[in-house]
Formats: sequence, C-alpha cells, structure tokens
Amino acid sequence: MKRRTAICFAIPSAWALLSLSSLPALGQTGTRLPLGAAINRAGKMRAMSQRVSKAYVQASLNILPERARDIMLTTRTMVTQGLGELSAGSPPADVQPLLHTLTKQSEALFSLMAGPVRADGVADVVRSADAMLEAAEQVTRAYEKSSTQNSARVVNVAGRQRMLSQRAARAYFMLASGQAQPDMRKQLDAARKDFADGLTFLQASAVSTASIRNELELAKGQWVFFDQALQKPPGTESLQTIATTSERVYEVMDNLTSLYDSAVRELFA
Repeated sequence: MKRRTAICFAIPSAWALLSLSSLPALGQTGTRLPLGAAINRAGKMRAMSQRVSKAYVQASLNILPERARDIMLTTRTMVTQGLGELSAGSPPADVQPLLHTLTKQSEALFSLMAGPVRADGVADVVRSADAMLEAAEQVTRAYEKSSTQNSARVVNVAGRQRMLSQRAARAYFMLASGQAQPDMRKQLDAARKDFADGLTFLQASAVSTASIRNELELAKGQWVFFDQALQKPPGTESLQTIATTSERVYEVMDNLTSLYDSAVRELFA
C-alpha cells in the first residue's frame, strides 16, 4: 500500500476544539437521565472515539475520502451533543469528574484532527482516540455500577459492539497503512473475538422483543460479511468493503442499543 503524506481536503479548524465552556455546567441543571439512556450515551462516546479515528486513517489511505470526511464532521457533532446531554442530565457526583476527563480527552483528539489529514499524524490521532475511549469506558462503567438492575448490562454490551466494529476497521486500516503499531494485529483479533462474544451474550439475554430479535439477526448477518472481509489481505477492494461494511454494522448496533435501552426502561417503568 503506497504511503501518503497528506490528503487533499482539510478538516475545518473551527470544529477542532470541543470547548468545555460550551457545555452545561456539570450537575447544575436538567432532569437526571434515565440510567439506560445515560449508559447508551456514555457508551456511544466509546464508539465515537474509534469511529472518528477510523475515518482519519481511512482518509489518509485515500479510501472513500469524502465519505471519511463526512464521518469525521458528523461524529464531532454527535460527540458535542452527547456530552452536552450527559452534562445537563444531572450526572451523579462520582460520574462528574470522569465526565470532565472525557470532555478534556475529546478536546485533545479533535485538536489533533484539525487541518489537513496527514499520514504522519495518524499514530498520534489513534493514541488520542484510545485515551478518549478509556475515559468514555470509565464513565460508562460508573453509570452501570450505579444500577441495581442486572439487565442494565445489556445496554452496555450492545453499545460496546458499536465501538468494536469501528476499532476492528481502524486496526485493519492501520495494518494497511504500513505504519501499524506492534500490537495492531492483536487489537484486530481481540475486537473480532469480543464482537462475536458480545453477539452471543445478547442472544442469550432475557431482555428481548420481536424487534430486538429481528435486529439481532440482521446484526449477525452483517457481522459475518464484515468479519470475512477483515480476514482478507488489504487491497483496494477489501479496504473499500471494510469502510462501507463497518458503517453498516455500526448503524445496526446503534439501533439495537436503542432498542435495548427502551426495553430496559419499559421493564422497570
């Protein structure tokens, strides 16, 4: 795979900084979010970290670059909205410092992504995205631990599948770039295994409706196609397949997470 030093389009610097001052003050106003909704939104920040960095690596390889740019722009908006909802949703006292750290990590990531996409900036973006991922994981776990409902875990697991789909695709792109970190193959294999394990857990969950079962079948079918592509040597066709299929898997799992969130809320209404 031919390496590139820059891509022809630039990410506007205006969205580089995710300002703390633009978000509601933590714990000050707003009705507390339902626990399932809070887990869903916090968990989505995990996926956003991997999705936006996946798109950055994808753009550096010149694989569907305009689509990659759109993903980066829309993901920034989703992060801002998600953090705003969490901040305004009266987070518990133990969550507030974790949410503050997540916001700071998000700022750092989007700062790195400002300006032209550069192949020599990929490694820094990936490291920063993983720092955001860890911060988002801490927030999500804190919300889950505050629940007395074992079924709340299903929302976390379903939401984590979104992140895993993007992490696997990003690792594949990193391997194709020729500048992968030494553990990138392990990262890809671990994401594939964890995604398959997550599907098994969700299939066994008692929290299910007809809509959830239908969506699970769709997720399984999409995953089989995606997983097969992840096992092929990188090439133009396989890279484009990973780019498009990872988005479809993400969308299916995002919808499934919302369905689980609604089911848990109805169960304990």
